[in-house]
Amino acid sequence: MFNKKLGAVIKREYLTRVRTKGFIIGTLIFPFLMVLIFGGVWLFGRFFQPETKTYAIIDNSGVIYDDFVQSLPDTLKNGEPKFIFSEVTITGDQNDMIKELQADVNNKKIDGYLVIPEDILEVRQVTFSARNISDFEEQRDFERALSRIVANMRLEMKGYPAEEIRNEMNQGWIKLVSAQVTEKGEVSKNSVSNYLMTYLMSYFLMLFIMSYGQSVTRSVIEEKSQRITETIISSIKPSELMVGKLTGISLVGITQMAVFGFFLYLMASFGGPMLNSAGVRSGEFLEIISNLSLSIPVLLFFLFFFLLGYALYAALFAAIGAMVNTEDEGQQFLMPVILLNIVGFLIMISVAKNPDTAAAFWISLFPFFTPVVMFCRIAVSDPVMPSGAYLSIGIMIVSVYFLIKLVGKIYRVGILMYGKKPSLKETLKWLKY
Repeated sequence: MFNKKLGAVIKREYLTRVRTKGFIIGTLIFPFLMVLIFGGVWLFGRFFQPETKTYAIIDNSGVIYDDFVQSLPDTLKNGEPKFIFSEVTITGDQNDMIKELQADVNNKKIDGYLVIPEDILEVRQVTFSARNISDFEEQRDFERALSRIVANMRLEMKGYPAEEIRNEMNQGWIKLVSAQVTEKGEVSKNSVSNYLMTYLMSYFLMLFIMSYGQSVTRSVIEEKSQRITETIISSIKPSELMVGKLTGISLVGITQMAVFGFFLYLMASFGGPMLNSAGVRSGEFLEIISNLSLSIPVLLFFLFFFLLGYALYAALFAAIGAMVNTEDEGQQFLMPVILLNIVGFLIMISVAKNPDTAAAFWISLFPFFTPVVMFCRIAVSDPVMPSGAYLSIGIMIVSVYFLIKLVGKIYRVGILMYGKKPSLKETLKWLKY
């Protein structure tokens, strides 16, 4: 039953954590990263606009240069040409000419050069050399332009009308638009965006459960080592102290999750337009970011499974804290529990692609895997509820109830035990007290 003493414990556990510099800094790191990533890309995209690049071209085939230049008539936002090409005629040894071009690149007279071989139709390879080769989108444009020219030439050599074939191929290009079938009809959904958002939220769910569960262990060990526990339990039952500790720390997690969730929502809502205005040209990437979405039911299930998963794991962490005297002693007990959480996340990666299989159904009912795995199934299936969702919730609630009662017996004895850490046999005896 809730009473003033229990409320005081919850208040103490909550306020002593949210007022610390570590919590404030830790909570602001994620929003700061989001602001830095999206705001920084937008800001730097405004201030550091690309400039016209100059490239020299050695066309040993003698037939590629003109078509290549005509294929890249792009201009920058300020109206200036994006590329300036100049054809280099070989008058002597080509290696000597390349050395001169390398010197021009190093002296910043040109940005780079391309060497087109004489047998381009057979080798299908062009050498691109530049001072900076990090602009993969630029290189992709060059590859597409050269590929189109060479493909047309090969078709013409066989007597086929290249442009007509090319137009037919372009007309035959198919874009697969995915839609999820629900009882209310079809819902448009981008599979990559949906998987990415599910992966991110499942990762944060695992991280929150693990980090705040370990906070319980540290809190119990700290009070035990400083002999604070003896004073506290003189006025409150050990079971109430444990429940108050678990509840107070869970509220800290909810506070931090609210901040993270808000910025995830901003990323999903405005990430695509911001990147687009910053000059990011990758259509596939922008489509993925623009289709990120967060529904209210998914957010509620995220919170719900955090509370259930935290309660399950935190009870074990509280028992470990009561059994040992220092954090170093607790590491050997913490590792198996942490691995259970990590294994659930690793299973989630496969389940996210096949959420309706029998294996996914049964593994999501195992209480220690349920928080991450079942949340993953719900997130990727939204707005459809996957099979076993409500059953898993019922199993989790029952498991948490009995585990807390079981751990409570270990906790009430362990918090007053000092010196040598108990063996497994001694711990089992505590359960019979």
